[in-house]
Amino acid sequence: MLGFAIIYAAQHVLVVPLNRHLAWMTEKTLRLVGVHASSSGPAVTLSGFAVEIRSNCNAIYEVGLYAAAVWAYPASLRDRLIGTLVGASVLYVVNFARILTLLALGTLQYSWFEATHLYVWQVLFLLVVATCWIGWVSRIRPVA
Repeated sequence: MLGFAIIYAAQHVLVVPLNRHLAWMTEKTLRLVGVHASSSGPAVTLSGFAVEIRSNCNAIYEVGLYAAAVWAYPASLRDRLIGTLVGASVLYVVNFARILTLLALGTLQYSWFEATHLYVWQVLFLLVVATCWIGWVSRIRPVA
């Protein structure tokens, strides 16, 4: 709970720059593979279709949920730190893939965008969070 309060309070210091970073990375990745895209602040445009990366689109809450589960488990400080860093990295990459696929879907098949964005990716993301945590727990020994 405290972690979410900190994230909420740090919107302009943490969340806004992260959203801009994700938009910039998306643009650069698309350009790297030869696709014309542009970004402005937290928005990315591809072939006339644009998305704005907002607070719930940057995986910060999913990382917070995962980290809370890791830190609530009885493990060593080292295991918790490594688990948090590795899990957060995985969630960042999955979220980046999410942004790319949603941009492609919005451009190629707009009628599927809304349902995929609101339902499919939400469920997939929670499954990834759970999988990361279960994977981490299965590799460590709890501290008594």
